[in-house]
Amino acid sequence: MLEISGLNISFGAKNAVRGFSLRAGEKERIAIIGGNGSGKTTIALFLAGVIPQFLPGRVEGRFSGGGKIGLLLQDPSSQFLSLTVRDELEGAQLQRFSLKHLLEKSVFELSEGEKQQVNLAANVLRKCDTLVMDEPLELLDPIEARRFKEIISGLKGKTILWFDKSSIQPKGWKKVFLEKLENPALPKKKPAAEKAVVVLEADFSVRRNGFSMKNISLRLRDSEKIALIGPNGGGKTTLLKAIAGALKANGRVVSKKRFSYAPQNPTSLFFEETVEAELFSRENAGLLGISHLLGSNPTRLSKGQQKLASIAAVAPGTIALLDEPTTWLDDKNKRAVYNFINNSCQAMIIATHDAELLRYCNRVFSVERGVVRECSATTAKAFFRAGRRQ
Repeated sequence: MLEISGLNISFGAKNAVRGFSLRAGEKERIAIIGGNGSGKTTIALFLAGVIPQFLPGRVEGRFSGGGKIGLLLQDPSSQFLSLTVRDELEGAQLQRFSLKHLLEKSVFELSEGEKQQVNLAANVLRKCDTLVMDEPLELLDPIEARRFKEIISGLKGKTILWFDKSSIQPKGWKKVFLEKLENPALPKKKPAAEKAVVVLEADFSVRRNGFSMKNISLRLRDSEKIALIGPNGGGKTTLLKAIAGALKANGRVVSKKRFSYAPQNPTSLFFEETVEAELFSRENAGLLGISHLLGSNPTRLSKGQQKLASIAAVAPGTIALLDEPTTWLDDKNKRAVYNFINNSCQAMIIATHDAELLRYCNRVFSVERGVVRECSATTAKAFFRAGRRQ
């Protein structure tokens, strides 16, 4: 039995959690659901002993039980204990995970989604009485997300607490809501600009850490939005970095505008002490609903708030390269990003696992095993539908 009563957690003047209570029976499965900034990660870190032992904060309330507690973090890079995948997965039951092709890689060579797959495999099967998971599906492609839910459904003998923004857990889980969630209507797609000039022409190949992408050909018009979809490790992030010039490409990348790159993991983007100092334009903060965060230190925000700040940092008049711009966002904030993309006059290339975001893109390209192909709406729907099969 795990029991929390009247939990309050604060950091200085900021109240992160107020009056949270929970009772979880042995082997019970509970989803704790709340939007961005509702305290999910703070509660998860408290349960695992990270707060206040390693992250000082004022804690009030009672907590008992749970036995040995394991934790799956939002950011897999911060949880690795080894330098190689093989060492990280030592002792794990690999037959349950499709990871054998990654065994000889360094953890630093993996895509964010692959890192999460390895992190899940390493932690799910380690010995613990209670498993605490903080948004475990966020970095996974639809098929890997479905596979993970199947693995979790098959786990025996553990109490499991799954913190997330919505009810995406397997059937039969008890649900605890930290707040009432908003679910605003999706914005209507704006018509594409007619006869827009070509602002990017790219014909190139790229090779990185033994992974190669050949014969890539892209044309992007002003104000056009192109979506990149595909499995974890397929090459979406590599493609964006090569276009931005962050990776060496062999061939031709001709652009009439500069690039703005918003990475998948926003923490790698921040260098200033306030959100406002990170931005080229305060207008973007208003469009994304984060004007109230302008004076905040971006490294101290929730993961979802950091994601919004990284998108707001896109410079006006550039070609925006957005890597998973709706990761870690609740429905309300996803709508804000959809509106931002939909109403923007900037040309954009967007890597995404978010099927709804495709509504606001003019074309879709599939990126798998280093091969980049333009695909139909039917092919795109089939990719996302594969993740929903039971």
